[in-house]
Amino acid sequence: MSAIDAPPGLAFAGEAAGEFVAKPRPKRLARRVFWFVVALGAFTIGLAARKIYMPFAEVFLVAPLVCMSIAGVGYAVRRARLRIDQDGIRWGWRIAGFRMGMDRMKSVTAYRDAIAVKPRRGSTWYLSERDWDRFDAVVVALRKAQIPFEVEDRRAPLAARLQSYGMVLDLLLVITAFGAVLALAAVYGG
Repeated sequence: MSAIDAPPGLAFAGEAAGEFVAKPRPKRLARRVFWFVVALGAFTIGLAARKIYMPFAEVFLVAPLVCMSIAGVGYAVRRARLRIDQDGIRWGWRIAGFRMGMDRMKSVTAYRDAIAVKPRRGSTWYLSERDWDRFDAVVVALRKAQIPFEVEDRRAPLAARLQSYGMVLDLLLVITAFGAVLALAAVYGG
């Protein structure tokens, strides 16, 4: 990813050849974990504020905020969109995002389960099938946007699969929800 750009429809962002969102199940998980952690966190902070002189009270005031922050980032990532247009590829939200413009792209490779976008400088940007709904249409959108790419009829290299945030993000969200429950249990029992 490169730099923050203008919202779609403004400045250099033209008509989209394809726009993609996160898969429904991970998106739903992120939303539910976020609201669960916010509710539990508010309750935990309220209880901890009443027991301010108990041992480790400061931990019980900060732990819910950490859990809320992690859940908030996870929810925000799952709400991001992938947009492909003639100017390049954009990842982000309506008000802010990151663009890999055509002028920055060295090469684009389409694998069976990922797209690798290699910039002239910097690290490769991988778009994984695990993260995006209707992933098979990404190649169609690249063609429609006239972004040159090569096709390799194999799975993406290990580096690409490791950079896929899907499973790691889902696991992190579940661990965060569990951490919020443990914080509440510790304050309630203490």
